[in-house]
Amino acid sequence: MIGTILQTYRVVVDPLVWEVLLIILVIAAVLGLTYLLRIHIAYRMAKNRHRDPLGWVLLSFFFSPLLTWIILLIVGDNTSSHPNTN
Repeated sequence: MIGTILQTYRVVVDPLVWEVLLIILVIAAVLGLTYLLRIHIAYRMAKNRHRDPLGWVLLSFFFSPLLTWIILLIVGDNTSSHPNTN
């Protein structure tokens, strides 16, 4: 029964639909890569400030990378994790 229905009806999709879907896919990919780049910047900032990168990456992922950058700039360098060079 279903086989005969599938054989008798054809779905025709306008080529414009495929172009729109491709544009949406490209925009989503670019936004996703931009978001991942921002998370990577938060990782590098945390690592350079001797902070736990995983915790800051998770904070950046679940909240805002920009907010994470601002917090990392405010808290500054972790002086307890590296030796004092006086």
